[in-house]
Amino acid sequence: MTHHYDSSASGYISDSFEGISQTFTDVEILSTSEVNVVAKAKRYGRWWLLKGLRKEVAAEAGYQQRLRKELEILMLLQHPNVVAAYGIEVVEGLGRCIVMEYVDGVTLKEWLAEKPSRRMRLRVMQEIADAVAYIHTKGIVHRDLKPTNIIVTGNGRHMKLIDFGLADTDSHTILKQPAGTPDYMSPEQRLTAVADSRNDIYSMGVIMQQMDLGWRYRYIIKRCTLPIDRRYQQVEELQQAIVSTEGRFKRLIAWLGGVLIMLLLLLIGLQMQRSKEQDERLEQLKASYQQEQREQRQQIRQLTDSTTVLGNYNQQLREKEAAIVAKRRKVQDAIVKGKVIIDRTMRQTNIDQHLDTLTNMLYMWSDFSYRSQSGERAIERYMQQINASFSESEKDEIRSALAQHNSDIVTQWRNKIVNLCK
Repeated sequence: MTHHYDSSASGYISDSFEGISQTFTDVEILSTSEVNVVAKAKRYGRWWLLKGLRKEVAAEAGYQQRLRKELEILMLLQHPNVVAAYGIEVVEGLGRCIVMEYVDGVTLKEWLAEKPSRRMRLRVMQEIADAVAYIHTKGIVHRDLKPTNIIVTGNGRHMKLIDFGLADTDSHTILKQPAGTPDYMSPEQRLTAVADSRNDIYSMGVIMQQMDLGWRYRYIIKRCTLPIDRRYQQVEELQQAIVSTEGRFKRLIAWLGGVLIMLLLLLIGLQMQRSKEQDERLEQLKASYQQEQREQRQQIRQLTDSTTVLGNYNQQLREKEAAIVAKRRKVQDAIVKGKVIIDRTMRQTNIDQHLDTLTNMLYMWSDFSYRSQSGERAIERYMQQINASFSESEKDEIRSALAQHNSDIVTQWRNKIVNLCK
């Protein structure tokens, strides 16, 4: 049997497929300065950042050394909050460029304009401190820390420290001269070419002030911007100050929470004591009424010795009982009407709906105390209306019954609040 084989070699027809290219494409200029050109370009299906020299200065040795120095510094760094560099290449149309990762995000200045929460601002500030502390461990001073050299990423809102064009190390002996951005550089940085990590600490203080982290960071910011021998000497000291500040604030919040709980418990105790006193007054009124009934029955027994007196007394008793029943009915009707008024008044406070929708417990007891007194005020208004229609003992009985009814409603509210506090 004869076999036929395809003798053609296997392989890709071109150096690109499905948008994957070995060369830089889709080059887009992002910014230019007096010296540098910054662009983004696509290669291998991802975006890269390219930093090169403008054509006007590309041939000058000093600027070539400066670009080479920046690359050497970047190649020493590998940190999640520092832009990564991968080498230097000649790119068509741009010349020799540093190839770096492309960070998709906005500058810190643009991000702060979006009004992020304080928690997010604090997290980004801590990441800035981590990044600066890291480059200092490598013997590198950035010398140009400012919001436009800090990128906040779009996914996750983390930061990246960029632009090491003015950075310096002790190991480099070239391009030793004062450098920086006037609004962010320390006073001594304007006068000396020797890089000092405390220069970056000064710049961080200015950045922290613009990030508006709150009044408790005033001392930290002030110390960052003191004369060089009085400010923080290492970024680690600044990081420890931030941790201590946040810890003190959390302890203060916990202490205030404990005080609030004690005040709430005290208020509950006072309400319970008041309810107990109302119950005691009600028992006293009940005992007084029972004593009056016993006295009346004793009088009836004393009149049974005489038939005539008994007959007359029976007639009187029936009349008296009828009067008592009428009074009792009148009293009961007054109590029923008063309860209806209390119920309507309590519903108008809307406290049930308020408790069901309550989200902030801070104002719960003050609001509850005010609303729970609505029934008492309704009782007083009602008693003034019926004042002339009843005796003092009847008014006391009516008042006690209405007070008990109001107390039952308030107790239900109190129990519901206690359950919400658990």
